[in-house]
Amino acid sequence: MLKDVIIKSIIEGNQLEGHLDTIRQELKEHPKTIVILDDDPTGTQTVYNVPVVTNWETSILENEIINSPIFFILTNSRSLQIEEANALGELIGKRLVRLSKKHNKHLLVVSRGDSTLRGHYPNEVEALAKGLNIKTAKHIVAPAFFEGGRYTYNDTHFVKEGDDFIPAGETPFAKDLTFGYKNSNLKDWIIEKYDGKINSKKIISLSIESLRTHSVENIISIIKNSDCSHIIVNATSYSDLQIAALALLKSNIPFLFRTAASFVNAISGIEVKGCLSKTDIISNSNKETGALVVIGSYVPKTTAQLQLLKEKSNAVFLELDVTNVQNDLLFEKDINLLLEQVNHYIKTHHDVVLYTSRTLIKGQTKAESLAIVNRVSNGLISIIKQLKVQPRYMVAKGGITSSDIATKGLNVKRAKVLGQVLKGVPVWQLGNETKFPNMPYIIFPGNVGDNNALYQLTTLLK
Repeated sequence: MLKDVIIKSIIEGNQLEGHLDTIRQELKEHPKTIVILDDDPTGTQTVYNVPVVTNWETSILENEIINSPIFFILTNSRSLQIEEANALGELIGKRLVRLSKKHNKHLLVVSRGDSTLRGHYPNEVEALAKGLNIKTAKHIVAPAFFEGGRYTYNDTHFVKEGDDFIPAGETPFAKDLTFGYKNSNLKDWIIEKYDGKINSKKIISLSIESLRTHSVENIISIIKNSDCSHIIVNATSYSDLQIAALALLKSNIPFLFRTAASFVNAISGIEVKGCLSKTDIISNSNKETGALVVIGSYVPKTTAQLQLLKEKSNAVFLELDVTNVQNDLLFEKDINLLLEQVNHYIKTHHDVVLYTSRTLIKGQTKAESLAIVNRVSNGLISIIKQLKVQPRYMVAKGGITSSDIATKGLNVKRAKVLGQVLKGVPVWQLGNETKFPNMPYIIFPGNVGDNNALYQLTTLLK
């Protein structure tokens, strides 16, 4: 059975010696400023003690390039229309390359995308390359994300659900109204994303067998000498990603990276750590109010997590009816009532779960559907902007939701990633410029965790 083969590959890979020390030595001898453009905040889900900025003004980028060997830029490009995402990628690329030349820094820029293959690809990666003035470079496609149960085996990308490994193209994520796709095999997925306008012979892959049996020099030779445009990185363990990352670092040729979060650890030499405890997250100074959980994600996994939370939790549940989203008067009335209720319950030490109704409102086109999602998100943002009481902590469920709440609702300019509270669920410590300074802000991706995960999180932080 394929399931048994993948499990065997995972077990064997986890038993292999990693390459972190060698990667760190390579980065020490050939320093690089590693910049991760994150298309929503969930990409910080594997790192710790790393800064993330939500603004790309030249002065802000310059400060990070001077002082931070690795940092994230939250672009939230997944919420943008394609033309906006392209323009943003090119703009940031131009600013980064200008600053790197000014301060004599060698850049390594990663486009971090969704581990279930949703997002602007290849267009925003190519726009970034244009901004970086990279004429020709191989695309490195590495969507493995082990903390979230995403594995790439024999070029097929799998999503682990319970005890099963489901090809990504057969999951609900592949039915995304804006970024949907049909193929689980990454070679076919790349061809699909290029609308067939790419030579399939130009797409190669690094197999798990080659990553585990070939020398670094041999892998470098494959990477450098192959007449290819795209390289797929198969991986079922961190050792696979690390040997691939080491070969890429040593190759000393330009690459364009489209990867999930686990690859960030590999290319930067960041060791995977255990999850944070309650005392790591909540200080003694903010225990007098209730917590706030905001759920905007519509994927079935999130809906199942919300349903279980309703069944087990004694929190107050407040629903934003999205069927009114196209009626400005009714929608604003709903927002004002919810704002009053949220403030009251948090002040009286009740935990609050504010969630969007589960009816999915579709547009006639992908662009219209994305616009509706953003209008709903703006409703949630307006509640956060007008909150008068600081929650004990805040959880935002879903990529666009968590980004918009951070940047537009809480005015986050720069945050520090403390680590993860559950696997794949990052915790940010907010800066002094924010609406609620130092409040723990927990970004819970819509596609992470089992049905019990959201309840597990709220129970941990009681």
